[in-house]
Amino acid sequence: MPLEKLKELFENETVPQDETARAVNSYDHFEIARLIFQLPLENKVLLFQLLDSNQKRQELLYETDRDSRVELIESLDRKFIAKLLDEMPEDDATDILKELSPEIQEELLANMGPKDAGIIKNLIRFDEETAGGLMTPHFNKVSPYYTAADILMKIKREPNSDLSPYFYVVDGKNELLGFFKMRDLLNVPPTAKAEQIMRKDSPKVLLEDPCEKVADLMDYEHLSAIPVVDEKNVIQGIITFDDVLRAMQDIASEDIFTMVGTAKVDPFAKRATSKIFTRFPWLLTTFVGGIVNALILHHFEISLREFGTILFFIPFVMGLAGNVGIQGATVIVRGLATGDIKSDNIRTVVISEFIVGATMGLIFGMLCGLLVAVLSGPLLHSTPKLGVTVGAGISLAILFTSLIGVMAPVFFRRIGIDPAISAGPVVTVLDDVMSLTIYMTTSTLIYTFI
Repeated sequence: MPLEKLKELFENETVPQDETARAVNSYDHFEIARLIFQLPLENKVLLFQLLDSNQKRQELLYETDRDSRVELIESLDRKFIAKLLDEMPEDDATDILKELSPEIQEELLANMGPKDAGIIKNLIRFDEETAGGLMTPHFNKVSPYYTAADILMKIKREPNSDLSPYFYVVDGKNELLGFFKMRDLLNVPPTAKAEQIMRKDSPKVLLEDPCEKVADLMDYEHLSAIPVVDEKNVIQGIITFDDVLRAMQDIASEDIFTMVGTAKVDPFAKRATSKIFTRFPWLLTTFVGGIVNALILHHFEISLREFGTILFFIPFVMGLAGNVGIQGATVIVRGLATGDIKSDNIRTVVISEFIVGATMGLIFGMLCGLLVAVLSGPLLHSTPKLGVTVGAGISLAILFTSLIGVMAPVFFRRIGIDPAISAGPVVTVLDDVMSLTIYMTTSTLIYTFI
């Protein structure tokens, strides 16, 4: 482990600093970025300063965990950090600045070059999961009257720039007219104009479009970059595939955290308090659900006293009903996240998943009811009525929890909340409360009136 060796060097005061510097730079700085959270702050700062190039410092700063990044920026000279951000791509610098307090943001922007600072101020106002937050303002822009020879000459004059394979044709107002690929440029005569080469039906996204829509369109059109325009069709920048991929990974991680009952906290975050505060509300939901279930059982105390055998099957009913509900919710959440489920087919998918859940309830209700009815006498010293109770309870509980499972993601999306929450503790607790209530009510009615 490189970090263990570095820790030994940092703690050994007799080792010359140049030897420590050689050791630091002998390791892959990307690997160090993933492990640096394990070091104390003073060692993080020393390691960062010992890197032998600003490019390594920039890449480590961007790739490391959020807590370490913020600690480094807060501990180092503002002008030095501003210089590093100045030399980074504006979209990457914007991602870093968004994690900082407004005071530090202003201080760093004030120490950056006016041009880069202006671009970043424009980018920072967009949410990081929208097209505006993902775009870079650097792209290949050409006039419709440029010839192929003009464009190739322009490329030769900028040999060190990162060249995108797409060229975007704009008019005098920067309105997007079309686009063409490098391959198109190489396959036309030198005198051909951009307006003759371009494809007019250019795929594009709006500044406020969500990341999922950007990813869906890029995947559908098989593009490695896509233009971003405002409501007047004025091009503002482009989004590259690597930026979309990174954003989608973050969104997927956030959805998984939400589904298991936590929040978007860096798994390598060093501060345990930040994890505690984000997880506490979710566990509090489960705690409240447990209290509600206890009150429900108390309400049916008389039934439990008279028909105590129904108590044995409560975990079975709640577990089975909860799993069916979560299955339906997960299918809907994934479909909404990937774009497979849209407004034109959501009704069909929801009905289909509900039918599947209800059918599962009927099948397992009949199987369990029959099995319990057969075994109720020799094992539980009860009557076959127990089988009817358990079977009916399971069927009705699964019917309702499957309805909750498929409708909850749609409901949360409709009111502007992340649908992934529907596969988390909130709906799980709701499933438990509903299944217990239905099972106990069904049991009481059957034993009372049959």
